[in-house]
Amino acid sequence: MITDGKIVSIEYTLTLESGEILESSTAQEPLTYTHGSGELMPGLEEILTGMREGEERNGTLPPEKGYGPHNSEALIEIPRDHLPPEAWNEGTQLQAAGPKDEQIEGVVSELKENSAVVDFNHPLAGKNLGFTVKILSVR
Repeated sequence: MITDGKIVSIEYTLTLESGEILESSTAQEPLTYTHGSGELMPGLEEILTGMREGEERNGTLPPEKGYGPHNSEALIEIPRDHLPPEAWNEGTQLQAAGPKDEQIEGVVSELKENSAVVDFNHPLAGKNLGFTVKILSVR
C-alpha cells in the first residue's frame, strides 16, 4: 500500500479537459518516485495514497490540487525598454529572477504601446487536469 517513504512506480497520463495529452509515461519508462517527498503535484500524491500495486484510477484534478489557480498578481507589466527586442512579441517565453533569486519563466501575454504584460503563472495554472494512473510497484 502506498504510504509516505515508499518507492512507487506508476504509469500515468495527464490531459487537459479537451482530451489533449500533456504528459504520458505509457510509451516510456514508468515514473518512479518516493511518496511524500513532494516530487508529484500534491493532489496526485493525495489520490495515490493508500493505493496498491496493480490498482488503476482516473479522474480530474481541480486547479487547487494541480498547478494552482490563475493568479492575477503574476501578470507583471514591464516597460518596453526593459525587454530585449526579440521579446517584443506575444507568446515569447522569458526567464527572469524571482523574489528569492530563483529562475522563473513567463510568457508575453499582451503588448501595449510602451510596455508588455508578462504572465508568470505556470502554463497549467487555473486548468482542470485529467489523469489516468496505474500502480506498477510499491516497495
